[in-house]
Amino acid sequence: MVIKENIHNGYEYYSYKLQKRVLEVFKYVTQIMELKKVLNEIKSESLNLRKIFLTEEELKEKDEVISFFNARMQATVYYTLKNLEVYQQYGWKELVYKGEIDDESDNSI
Repeated sequence: MVIKENIHNGYEYYSYKLQKRVLEVFKYVTQIMELKKVLNEIKSESLNLRKIFLTEEELKEKDEVISFFNARMQATVYYTLKNLEVYQQYGWKELVYKGEIDDESDNSI
């Protein structure tokens, strides 16, 4: 087997049809290689994109957490308002009078 240092030497020995076919094959292989490179880049970017978006399971879990939090906050607000209402109706007198009694006991010392 002889290795040619200059691949263009002796190309005239091949027919024009064969030369054209070899050129077409090289172009086709080059296009395939470029397409594979682009597809690999798309694949790697799609993996990065998956990290950005949540899966269905993660979305469902997030919705459950938000729903639970909203229910807890609504209950907290409701019971806080109820306690304030009760305090206004009954507890304020005791706190006011207790405060006056505490003030008197501090002054007597």
